[in-house]
Amino acid sequence: MIIIIIGLFLSLALLSSILAFQPIYAQEQIRLEAVTDQGTFKVEILWMLNDIGNINNFEIHFIDPDTGSEIEDIKYDISIYRDDKPEIQRLDQTSIFQEFFFEEMGSYEMRIDDIEGLGERAIVPIQVTPEFQLKMFVLPAAILLCIAMLVTRANGNNLFRHAIN
Repeated sequence: MIIIIIGLFLSLALLSSILAFQPIYAQEQIRLEAVTDQGTFKVEILWMLNDIGNINNFEIHFIDPDTGSEIEDIKYDISIYRDDKPEIQRLDQTSIFQEFFFEEMGSYEMRIDDIEGLGERAIVPIQVTPEFQLKMFVLPAAILLCIAMLVTRANGNNLFRHAIN
């Protein structure tokens, strides 16, 4: 009985430590690139993934394809489309940081239009999928460990004792 209680406490301690220290882990990042339809700009996007229904952060940089140097203070329109229908549309942006919520998984397009008033466009496909989280498996694993210990103990076996011949 003491082994079961100790196992349960250890499992709960493991679960609480994982949940408590979760913010320390870095968000996954995806780098996306596109060249505008007239080739004047290369658009680099750093996407900080988050769960569906939470803020997804995008960092957008405009690069001169000839020199490779970043062009600052660019004015642009940005929109997110799903099935050719606009989900979000923001005009006259100058910030390199954008935040979007995705309510459903699926295929989206980020459209960056009218860059610097030149009418140029870059289209970047985005695939939104649910994030795979470790915490979803910690509690079931702890419960399964406790059940295995109970079943083994009920059958008269001891997991920590060697068989004597």
